[in-house]
Amino acid sequence: MSDDAAHGDDLPAGWPDDVILGQEGAVRVFWLQSESMQGLVDRLALILSEHMAAGDELHVTYNAMQAGWQEHPPRRGSVLRSPEDGWTELRFEYSTFVILRGARQ
Repeated sequence: MSDDAAHGDDLPAGWPDDVILGQEGAVRVFWLQSESMQGLVDRLALILSEHMAAGDELHVTYNAMQAGWQEHPPRRGSVLRSPEDGWTELRFEYSTFVILRGARQ
């Protein structure tokens, strides 16, 4: 979900669709999203390694929101397998805002 119209053509080539960037002066704001917490952490590590400089202030907030579920019906047993109860698997989306404020000179 990139907001290219708001940024003009200042987003780097190949910028991921699930990362949004805003910048004003020395403040850079990133919004990241992922279907897994590990994916979110991987994206965050990449953003910080490429964009955080020594002396920058870092502010991070994250959210986990239920995005759906999948019902798993019970399974009948057989001679080789015991029956299994049904269960519900919850699906989540994870997102984070990352704010980097450049060091004050």
